[in-house]
Amino acid sequence: MARAKDGDHAAFEHLYRQHLDGVARQVRFRLGRSDEDVVADVFLRAWRGLGGYQDLGRPFGAWLHGIAHHVIVDELRRGARTIAVEQVPDQGVEPMIAELMTLRDAIDRLPDEQRRVIELKYLVGMTNDEVAAATETTTGAVNTKQWRALRALQEILEERP
Repeated sequence: MARAKDGDHAAFEHLYRQHLDGVARQVRFRLGRSDEDVVADVFLRAWRGLGGYQDLGRPFGAWLHGIAHHVIVDELRRGARTIAVEQVPDQGVEPMIAELMTLRDAIDRLPDEQRRVIELKYLVGMTNDEVAAATETTTGAVNTKQWRALRALQEILEERP
């Protein structure tokens, strides 16, 4: 990280390769489809923001996850993902896509702290220790939030008709 912060392109490329899949999963999950431009924007903002990065003991992936969250919110606000009514396809939604949309909606209903633990753990791919460092809490607290979040998700999904 320090080498990338000093302008070492190879070091940043290593970070890029290490975190690309997690960022792409996060983008795909939140937007409902893959979007290479959004993923590229996340890494571009990260490259530009390296000068302000402070190593506070949190994993780089947590900082990157925060950037990805802001890029995704910006993308959703732009409304770039809406489809005009006359362009909606006649065929139904594929079952797997429908299930992912249902899961995404359920995760959105979680309290912020629980949602963040689920996203960092299952979308970004962090360990519980890394999630604890990223959220400035203990591993025990992460375990509790994860357990509560999974239980809440189960209840939310069981509410569905």
